[in-house]
Amino acid sequence: MRNESQFYQDKENKQIAKFRELCRNLPKYASAYLQNRELVVKYSTLTAYAYDLQVFFQFFAEQNPVLKNSSIKEIPADFLAELTEEDIMDFQRYLRFHESVDKKVSKNDNKAIARKMAPIRGLFDYMVRKKYISANIAKNVEMPKVKSPKIIKKLSNDGENNEVERLLSGMETILTNPSIPKRQKAFLKKDYFRDNAIIWLLLGTGIRISECEGLDIKDVDFENKSINIKRKGGFYDIVYFNDEVSLKLKNYIDNERKQYLSDNTPEKDKEALFLSRKYRRLSVDAMENLVEKYTLILLGKKFSPHKCRATYGTTLYQKTNDIRLVADVLGHSNINTTAKHYAAQTEENKKRAGNIDFK
Repeated sequence: MRNESQFYQDKENKQIAKFRELCRNLPKYASAYLQNRELVVKYSTLTAYAYDLQVFFQFFAEQNPVLKNSSIKEIPADFLAELTEEDIMDFQRYLRFHESVDKKVSKNDNKAIARKMAPIRGLFDYMVRKKYISANIAKNVEMPKVKSPKIIKKLSNDGENNEVERLLSGMETILTNPSIPKRQKAFLKKDYFRDNAIIWLLLGTGIRISECEGLDIKDVDFENKSINIKRKGGFYDIVYFNDEVSLKLKNYIDNERKQYLSDNTPEKDKEALFLSRKYRRLSVDAMENLVEKYTLILLGKKFSPHKCRATYGTTLYQKTNDIRLVADVLGHSNINTTAKHYAAQTEENKKRAGNIDFK
C-alpha cells in the first residue's frame, strides 16, 4: 500500500477539525456518542451526523418552552427521557418542510429524512446503553419509506442512439467539428488532452469523481495499465484500464500537464495527476462541470460523472453477468448495493423481450 498523500492527509485533518468543532457545540452526551464512533465511521459521515444532531437539538430548543433561552449545549439528558414518539414525529414533519424567520424554506424528501434520523436513533440507543434514559422511543417511530429506482440512469450504449460512442468519438474530433464555433474550439483546445483523458478515464474505469480528484501522478502504472485509488471507504484499491485510456493519459501527461504547474502550485498539489489553470489540483466541482460541458456540447444534454460510473457498471454487468466482479471493480463494500442497481438490468432485458416481433 502506498504512503498517504499530502492531499488526503490535509483533507482528513480538515474533516477532523470540523468534526471536533461541531462536537464542542453539542451536549456532552451527544458529543460522547459521536466520539465513541470515531474508529468505525468516516469523519465525513461523523460530520454529517453532527450537523443532523445540531438541527435536532435546535428544533427542540426553539419549539419547547421548557428549553426557552437555553443553548443546545445546555440541553440535559433528562430532557430526552421526557420526549414522546409524537415529539419525534413533529421533528420529522419539521424536516419535511419548515420556513425560517427570514422566510428561507427548507425541504427534505423521504430519503433525506431517513438519513437524518439515523444519528438520532443511534444517539437514543447510546443513551439507553449508558443508562441515561430507560427506553429508545425513536426506535418505535415509523421511518419514511424510501423507494430505490430499479434501473440506474446511464448513458445509452447500444442501438442507433449510442451515447457512449457519440461522446468518445466526439471527443476525438471536437477540435475539427464544423458545428462548434471557432472561439469555443480555441477555448477547448487549451485543456483538450486533460479533458479527454478525464472523460475516457471515468467511462473506462467507473471510478468515482472524488477518487479521480485524489489521483497523483505516481498512482498511474502504465506498465500494468492500472491506477491506485483511495476508495470511498478509506482503503486503497487497484483499478485497471484499457489501451485507449492508457493512450489518453500518456498524451495528457506528455503534452499538457507541465503547463498547469508553476512556482505558485501548493506543495500538496505538485504531484496531482489532474491540475487546473489556477495551478492547483483539479477539484470535484471542476470535474463535474467539465463532464457536463462536454456531454452538453456532444450529446445535447448534461450528464454527471456519476452517470459515467453507472454506464461502466451496467456495461460490465451486461457483458459478464458477474455481480461480484462489478461490486469489486466499483469498490462497493456491500454487494447488495451493486445488486440493487445493476442486477435490476435483467428487468430492462425482460421489457425488451416483450417488444420482439416474432412474425
